[in-house]
Amino acid sequence: MEENTIWHKLSNIDKRIIYVVMLFAVMIPLLKPLGLPLVYQREVIDTLAVIRSFPAGTIAYMGCEVDVSNSAELRPMMIALAKVMFELEHKIIIGGFWTDGCNLAAIWLGPVLDSMGAVYGEHYVILGHRSSPTTILDTARIDWIDAYSDRDINNMKLSEMKVMEGLAKASDLGYACIMNPGSPGTATYTTAWTATGTMSMILDFCTSGMYISAGANYQAGLTKGLVGGLNGAAQFEMLVNHPDKAVRSMDAQAFGHVAVIVFLIIGNVGYLNIKKLEREAKGE
Repeated sequence: MEENTIWHKLSNIDKRIIYVVMLFAVMIPLLKPLGLPLVYQREVIDTLAVIRSFPAGTIAYMGCEVDVSNSAELRPMMIALAKVMFELEHKIIIGGFWTDGCNLAAIWLGPVLDSMGAVYGEHYVILGHRSSPTTILDTARIDWIDAYSDRDINNMKLSEMKVMEGLAKASDLGYACIMNPGSPGTATYTTAWTATGTMSMILDFCTSGMYISAGANYQAGLTKGLVGGLNGAAQFEMLVNHPDKAVRSMDAQAFGHVAVIVFLIIGNVGYLNIKKLEREAKGE
């Protein structure tokens, strides 16, 4: 049987060619987001609708419960969220109880907000890491400044910042967006604030691993919004017209899957044709 047909050539193709094709399939969308069509989930649409329902001057809280291990999913959410909050002229109070959360917020969000014209202390502030979240959040229900010892991440006085005007206690917040990779996370805030009647407008931005439990809380009404995982982050980026890392990652994932499917189809079609040629050569 002649073995120089296209199917035989494809079956003997150098594996390195396949690796190169896969590399380009993944790298091209990462370098430039293509904005492939997404299926928008109702909870993501509702989350943005809640944020946009608040007028300019609203004081909003962002709970940066993040570290490097969950940054792939939560960092894009944080950046897109900070951008839309500033565009809506909401005053942004950034806090968190994970050890590196506020430090990462300063690294990730500070340059982004500054490039948009935000002024630290006037449009946003980073509170800095605090331990004992239950104690801090309970105290913040009564006296926000006292809860954070009147100091931000840079040891500047909160009481002298314009961004803090109107924020005497937690109930003065319009809404709170919590990055949720586990504990401390959104449940920490709903226990301290929602369960006590302090405020109910808590929006959950969770990792894919927390999506099931976060979804249950959203359905039960404990939270008023839900953005989950990298897919949710990509949807949120597109909805706020700031496609970035999450959209790139989803595009890369989609292109990678397409490449794998194409190789599988070619491989199976090739295998069937080679078997057919072998049977014909044997006179079967």
